[in-house]
Amino acid sequence: MPFEEMPGHDLINVVRDLDPVAAVRDQEAAERMRAYPKIIAAGPPEFGVAEQAGGVWRVLSLDSMDPYAARVDLAIRLRDGAAKAEPAVRAEMRALADAFDPEDLAAPVRSECAVGGRRYRIVRVPPFARLGADGPEPARVTDVEGGPIDGFRLDPAAPVGPSDATLRLELLGLVPDAGSVPDGERREAVAAVRAYPGVVLLPPLFAVVEDRDDHWRPITGGTGPQDARRALSHYFRRTLPRFPPPGAPPPSPGELAEYAHAADRIDDGRGVEFVACGRRFRIARVARMIRVGPDGPEPARDSD
Repeated sequence: MPFEEMPGHDLINVVRDLDPVAAVRDQEAAERMRAYPKIIAAGPPEFGVAEQAGGVWRVLSLDSMDPYAARVDLAIRLRDGAAKAEPAVRAEMRALADAFDPEDLAAPVRSECAVGGRRYRIVRVPPFARLGADGPEPARVTDVEGGPIDGFRLDPAAPVGPSDATLRLELLGLVPDAGSVPDGERREAVAAVRAYPGVVLLPPLFAVVEDRDDHWRPITGGTGPQDARRALSHYFRRTLPRFPPPGAPPPSPGELAEYAHAADRIDDGRGVEFVACGRRFRIARVARMIRVGPDGPEPARDSD
């Protein structure tokens, strides 16, 4: 059956008269763009499942490290749905589930399907971060704790403030620099910009990163700033005593005491940077986007 095109896929609907809370967030975002002017990739893309129903696209899940895991997730959803579906579509849903999670690993790979008046697609979400002279952008004062992204509506025409609009413009043509990835991957990225000319911003994640000789490396993270702080506190109290960093000796009793004291400071505060045993950690902001085009969100690429 035919499905509607995604309305406003190539539109950025800028609103200047924001409510007071949104205006404060937009102002902080503008300040961070000046302080952290460079946009960099923040790791490999995430993958998940999106659904189109009634002309609206929504994210159903977004926690897979590769397209295969997302396809398995979709297969599970189709099998669960088949158990509750009308007899007319039950067999079709089960057959599609088998196609997305086949016993034969050499079977053709699928990225989308339609059944029961709904369309499903395996989607890719690349993360990125802003970078300044002192490293990656830390969490913002206006950032809030995140929650499940399940059900997030992909609405490129939704009103946004000037700062979000500027960021989306920056991201529209973002592709890897020549030579930084294989030529085939770069050609795919350029093709994606043409086929999916819009960008929708998703709620950010927050990574705990460590400054090691001017190279920031991820340690742990969370869905919100406080969630990331809890993860760092757990790293100090529980992980380090059992699993020291690669190549490093186990922490001494004095170092363990210092890490425990740092964990206490984290639990009692709302900072974004912490130092323990000469190591420097930061709660960094990791933004996420998904490209969109006339037929909806960008699916997984052949090279993924």
